[in-house]
Amino acid sequence: MTSLAPTPKDIQARVRAISVKMLDALERTVEQINPPPPERPTLPLTIARRQMANLLGVPALCHRARCRRTNTCDGEPAHCLSACIPALPHEVLARILSVKTMRQQMRRR
Repeated sequence: MTSLAPTPKDIQARVRAISVKMLDALERTVEQINPPPPERPTLPLTIARRQMANLLGVPALCHRARCRRTNTCDGEPAHCLSACIPALPHEVLARILSVKTMRQQMRRR
């Protein structure tokens, strides 16, 4: 007659299986309580370029009177940036890009 009592290996395997199931259930519960934050939408390219143009002060040099008067880019910023960026020293451009990166990181927090 064979014994129907579980062996220690069977018990350990069952305990591991139950532990995994419990951890999965706990993770689902925690995710329901604290859902991950939604991803922030990224700026459209035109708006990001306009912000960069305004940051660089390009509107003061623009050929459009409205841009100079309001001191903000009201036209297509790609045209102004394509003319202005090559004229900037590399150190200035690197500094501006690092400030922009820091601001984006601060907004994500």
